[in-house]
Formats: sequence, C-alpha cells, structure tokens
Amino acid sequence: MSSWDRGSYEVTAEQLAPVAPVVADAVEPLSGQPALDLACGTGNVALELARRGASVTGLDGAPRLLGVAAERTAAEDLEVDFVQGDLTDLPFADDTFEAVTSVFGSIFTSSPGDTAAEIGRVLRPQGRFAFTSWVPEGLFQYLQDMARAMVAGKFGQAPPEGEDAPFEWGDELAVRELFSESGIAVQTETLDLTIEDESPARLNDRWFDLHPIWLTMKGVVGEEAYEELRRESLPVVEQANEADDGSFRCTLRYLLFEGSPV
Repeated sequence: MSSWDRGSYEVTAEQLAPVAPVVADAVEPLSGQPALDLACGTGNVALELARRGASVTGLDGAPRLLGVAAERTAAEDLEVDFVQGDLTDLPFADDTFEAVTSVFGSIFTSSPGDTAAEIGRVLRPQGRFAFTSWVPEGLFQYLQDMARAMVAGKFGQAPPEGEDAPFEWGDELAVRELFSESGIAVQTETLDLTIEDESPARLNDRWFDLHPIWLTMKGVVGEEAYEELRRESLPVVEQANEADDGSFRCTLRYLLFEGSPV
C-alpha cells in the first residue's frame, strides 16, 4: 500500500486542481449543507465546496497532506474540518452528509466494496455523490501497467489477472454494479484534463522523485530497477506529448461518476 505522506503530492494535486470545480458542480452544494470529501489530499475539492458555502469535512489517511490542506484553508480564511481516517471505515454516523465527493482518491481504497458501502451509509437519502477515475487507456494506464509488470517481475510473478487483478475503476459497468450494491445509482461522463510542464523529462522526473505511489514502489523494487523504469517511462511520456515547443502538454481523459441513493 502506498504511503501518501512520502514525497510531495502537492505537485500532482496542482495539476489535478481543474477537476475540483467540475466535481463540485456535480453535487451542487448549498450553503450550510454538510459535505464530505474523501481522500481529500491537499484539499482541492474540500476548499472548492467551502468556497460555495457548504459545511465541509475532508478525510484522508495521510497526516502530512491534511496539514497542507489545513494551511491552504486558513490562508483563504475558510472553515473545513479535516479528519484522519480510513476509506473502508468512515468515522461518521449514518445519513450525515448531503454531498460526498472524491477526486482520484477513493479509487485507491484497499477494499472497493467496503468503501462503496460506507459511502452509501453516510450519504443522506436525498444526497448526491460524485467522484472521478481515469479511463483504462492513455499515458497513466500505460505507466501503471509498466509499474505493475516490474513489481510482479521482482517477485517472479506475472501481473495479477482475473479475480486477483485490482478493481477496474475505469470500467463503467463494474463501477455502476459496485455502487448499486450499496444503494447508489451512478451515471458517467467522459471529460478531458490537460496537464502541462516545462518538458517531458521534467514531468517524468517529478513523478519519480516526488509522487508517493512511485516512491513507495521504489522501496519495493530497489534503486536499480527504479532507475531502469524511469528511463523506460521517458519515451512513453515523450510520445504522449502534444506540445511542439519543447514543453510538455497532454490531454488526459477521465470519468466523472455522479449519482444519488435509490
């Protein structure tokens, strides 16, 4: 399991910031209504909900990221209650929140079924739920597949398949079925997010030097294999580059799931 307090997730969070208002729009928060942002990280969505007047709670398992989110909240003179907790065992009573959100956060749960059940439990009958995941293609998927193959090879195994494979958050039907079991009906929209950096090499290095997931993998595969993966991933990043001036620009497709209890 990744340690999200490693490195500097703030770099990635800044790239993902444009998704926050999209998710906030999906749940339509009203002034004073209780809202919960799961795996809130540095607070992108929590702050966006608070700016719109909601009474916001942000939950994350990483103390350092909660500290960053709290500092951002104070700087904007907003009020958000940040709580350290587990996505599979939310520390809240039934029917507490009018809105529940997550931007590329709940997809890292250790147990998708338990997390879906917990969301269904804390969400009010008339409430709204929205979260995002990546489509099963493109730059992120390719890099993820490379990383999984390297980790599996480290232990002389093939990447997990079938029932042993990780839950596919990019499979719209699978996600609908997952949440329907917890009484939530969701619909899906495919959207675009553009990320930019000074160059493909700089983006690649910042992921390997700063991203918690990559740094956790480094501890598993070792320095030599990690640097090999860094070298192998750079041509993939360069191929995905849409800029022609030496900088980096790439349009990534993601899924917005939104819905309510039924």
